[in-house]
Amino acid sequence: EFLTLDNRQHYLTMKWSPFCLSFFLLLCCNLAFIRAFAAKKSSGKKRVASSGKGFGAPPPTWEEVASNFRTRLPRNADHEPCPCHSGSLYKDCCAPFHHGIKHPENPIDVLRSRYTAFAWRDIKYIVESTHPNCADWREDKMAWVKDLNKSGMFDNHDFLGLDIGEKEMSSDSEGHVEFKVTMSGKEGSSFEGTERVVVERSQFLRHAEGHWLYASGEIKNV
Repeated sequence: EFLTLDNRQHYLTMKWSPFCLSFFLLLCCNLAFIRAFAAKKSSGKKRVASSGKGFGAPPPTWEEVASNFRTRLPRNADHEPCPCHSGSLYKDCCAPFHHGIKHPENPIDVLRSRYTAFAWRDIKYIVESTHPNCADWREDKMAWVKDLNKSGMFDNHDFLGLDIGEKEMSSDSEGHVEFKVTMSGKEGSSFEGTERVVVERSQFLRHAEGHWLYASGEIKNV
């Protein structure tokens, strides 16, 4: 034989050792590359996920801003007589409209719920119950609610009463109601000790979605 057993082992060692070493080094390089690629991909995902938060939380909506304004809502409002003088508790009268549980089904529902919203300073509902045809309606609702909070909620007055007068339905989607609102000047305000009576004839329109909204008002006596 050309090679003894010892020589064969030595030959194999000499012949295959360089190959094994090269294969081992190549395998290590491949593993290192795979790990580096996986780490880069993972870090890229983290950057994408976190980049959305890099600019902070999204700005509040107008509804959130309006909901944080101070109100005149009593602590146990649900169990208080509704300010609209319907004879029912607030929870059974105007509260479902204010909370979005139900929508006004006729002009009187709108009138009563808006009166209560003014009395208890629910700015969000005043905006929600206004028809787009109304002169008060604004596209920029954020500016709208801020202006109402600043000077549009009769903060110098207490609401004493709502008297509903003549009702007229012009069509299935338009109605008019005449009413009287009585207010008194708050103590410490420039209106203290004075009573203010407003008589208005208001127009109400049915929205395309079916519920009624306030559209306009003609002041007849102040």
